[in-house]
Amino acid sequence: MSDISATSLITCQIAPDGSSIRLVLEDGHGRPASLTLPIKCIQQLLMTLPHAASKAIRARHRDDTLRLVFPLGNWKLERAASDSKLILTLCTSDGFEVAFSVDHNAIEQMLRSAGSSPATSRGQLYLN
Repeated sequence: MSDISATSLITCQIAPDGSSIRLVLEDGHGRPASLTLPIKCIQQLLMTLPHAASKAIRARHRDDTLRLVFPLGNWKLERAASDSKLILTLCTSDGFEVAFSVDHNAIEQMLRSAGSSPATSRGQLYLN
């Protein structure tokens, strides 16, 4: 098995046909190394890395209450084109974003959970 111990991410390159992503990293000796992954593997990583990062943070600081948290910069709620569901997109100010498929019941539960706390809406609501 090959093992690349990276110290930083240099760049990310997307295949012209969108089938894969190449991560160009800097190894422990300051040399570039790359890892090319198909989109299916990227999707698996996206589902795995937040949980793994939170576990690593908890282990490093010996504190089970810690977790990976990103500051919310903006959000968008819109109807899915071919479904009765909604798409909730959460974005940070530095460009990270993630989208979730949610139903109307989940949105209603979120509203109830928010309760009567003051709302400072920096997002956009699209329900056309």
